[in-house]
Amino acid sequence: MKASRLWILLPMVLLGLSMAAIPFQIVHADAGPHPSMQFTFISRIKPGPTIIAGQLLECGDEACVQSELLPEIGPQRFECQIDTCYSTGYSYRPYHRLTIEFSDGVTRQSNTFTKHAFAANYRVAVQEEGLTVEEVTLGPNVPFFKAGAPTIFDLVATLAFPLLEIILPIILVVLAVRTGRAGATPASYHNWLNAAWLLAVPATLVGIKWTQGLIITLVVELLLGTCYALWKKRSASIILTMILLLNLVTQPVLWISLSGFRGPYPVMMLLLAEGVVWLVEAGGLYLSQRTSMRFQEALWVSLALNAASLVVGSLLPL
Repeated sequence: MKASRLWILLPMVLLGLSMAAIPFQIVHADAGPHPSMQFTFISRIKPGPTIIAGQLLECGDEACVQSELLPEIGPQRFECQIDTCYSTGYSYRPYHRLTIEFSDGVTRQSNTFTKHAFAANYRVAVQEEGLTVEEVTLGPNVPFFKAGAPTIFDLVATLAFPLLEIILPIILVVLAVRTGRAGATPASYHNWLNAAWLLAVPATLVGIKWTQGLIITLVVELLLGTCYALWKKRSASIILTMILLLNLVTQPVLWISLSGFRGPYPVMMLLLAEGVVWLVEAGGLYLSQRTSMRFQEALWVSLALNAASLVVGSLLPL
């Protein structure tokens, strides 16, 4: 098999291995950060009932007189498991209320509550007469700070993340410098390409704990990167490796930064953060292809990649 064809197949093989190793319940389709709510239920009843079904009411007033169910549009939804519920949305109304059906046959309603954090965490006390919802600060949106006992996978991902976020940028910078110089030969950066792809699977497994849409982002952008390399007749190995590394570095940092944000302008913060990611990824593509690519072209390529992954992730109903 020719080397060029191998570099077109290799990303899909590695991503397939990553997807097979990731626990299914933590994979979400959405490829872009959105405001979210995580509810952890603590029963004050013995024995504690489990959750059968639930609804999230969106209210326009504190008394919740004007209310409607959170509509399911693409990744925007509200879903529950045995003792937790999760919601993600494009935007939320000022006030909220839970209605949960439990295994003891009782449907309980909560107090009216608000949302302050971009990725908000709530503690829900289950009582005989109803539910009491309280927003809590658990720190950044990382596994170690999640409500409940962390799993071994959570602990490994949390400890490995800082190490990978140091190693991957180093590889990224070295590759950009070596591949972008005039007269660069594959022998001058071959080992660095191999190192990048060897780290791809563990970095993806770790990154998925922070970046819910990392898999979707990588699939979409690597496919488009392949088409771009074939169209422009440029090195697929360099372009795909840069796309891979740039996403593995920027996407987890983007999600962690936004999840820790508390303020009244989450949409503006999201646009600002996405703009920084766009410029960083454009810079990486330009530096690695600077003998044959203008910076304006890198800006357009980066914009197209990010827009495509965001649109595809937002349209998926999973």
